Amino acid sequence: MIMPGKRKKRPWLRPQRAEPVTRIYPLGAPSGAWTATEGGGAEGLTRRLNAAQVDALDAAVGATEGRVATDMTAADFGAPILSAFMDAVRWDLMAGRGAVLISGIDLDRYGLEGFKRLHFGLGAHLGTAIEQSGRHDRIGYVHKEPSPELRGYLSDTELGPHTDYHELLSLASVVAAREGGVSGFVSSAAVYAAIHAERLDLLEALLEGYYYPTSLESVTDYKVPSFSVIDGRVALYNYVIFISQAAEIRGEKVPARLVEALRYLFKVVARPELMLRFTMQPGEIVFWHNFRVMHSRTGFRNEPGRERLLLRLWLNAHESLPMAKGFLEIGQLLDRQHREGWSMLVNTPESLRAAYELIAG
Repeated sequence: MIMPGKRKKRPWLRPQRAEPVTRIYPLGAPSGAWTATEGGGAEGLTRRLNAAQVDALDAAVGATEGRVATDMTAADFGAPILSAFMDAVRWDLMAGRGAVLISGIDLDRYGLEGFKRLHFGLGAHLGTAIEQSGRHDRIGYVHKEPSPELRGYLSDTELGPHTDYHELLSLASVVAAREGGVSGFVSSAAVYAAIHAERLDLLEALLEGYYYPTSLESVTDYKVPSFSVIDGRVALYNYVIFISQAAEIRGEKVPARLVEALRYLFKVVARPELMLRFTMQPGEIVFWHNFRVMHSRTGFRNEPGRERLLLRLWLNAHESLPMAKGFLEIGQLLDRQHREGWSMLVNTPESLRAAYELIAG
């Protein structure tokens, strides 16, 4: 058991075996696998705030009026009823499905600044919000804007199923698009179970993994596995841009067996029975475990006066699950880069094309 406030040392250097996860486990079991239809779909991820919880949020937002959102702490939103609620959210992320959609917040009650304080304050119960780019933005604005680095969250195009870089992520909806912008979640453990049952030979390549970049010119001296399986807990690091970039830096091609395995993984992820889809409404907040749940988004269209906007948090969890080497270390490396005012998260048309060809052929 991982105790609050303490981090386990993680000497996860031993070779991984393809442990069987061949059925859908009940919530709370180590794998936490689920399908899109099991447990009521998106409704099964939802926790609705009751009147007493909304009153506690009202009081906290009012008491913090005039303060900067990124100064919020868990204590600022620490009423017992809110602390208990966020304890339940933490369980959902670490031992349940790995994702929670919070509803029942009326955005008009707070305005943008009040909603930012609320979002950041609730997130502080789960982890420490970190900078998301060289801009030093601890609250990211997910919307369409010009981006020389071609960052996906600043575009209106489709973002296929992937993971990001930190253990816990959150989005809070401010304005919905005129059309599109549908979110998708997939259980990493369910994907692992399908590949284990159907193509065990390919699973070995995903357990071995590949090198990841540490800058624009260097890579790790160890391989980061796509799947981490420790004590029955399945985690997935699926950011293929890193794999193609690392291969380019090393001056080699991605191993053919890994390419085949990644392409099969993406076919599994796209199965309708695994991909849970939902559209966030203004005032809704979603938290998820980045390595237990892959996420995606369809393209969207704005209209004048109605431009899609979500707030984003990247959180270093107060309590971390045991995962293979690289799962947390890459995020820690990015944290250091962003504090220094730069980032290796720079895409080019060529790097995006290379990643696409890697998974699509």
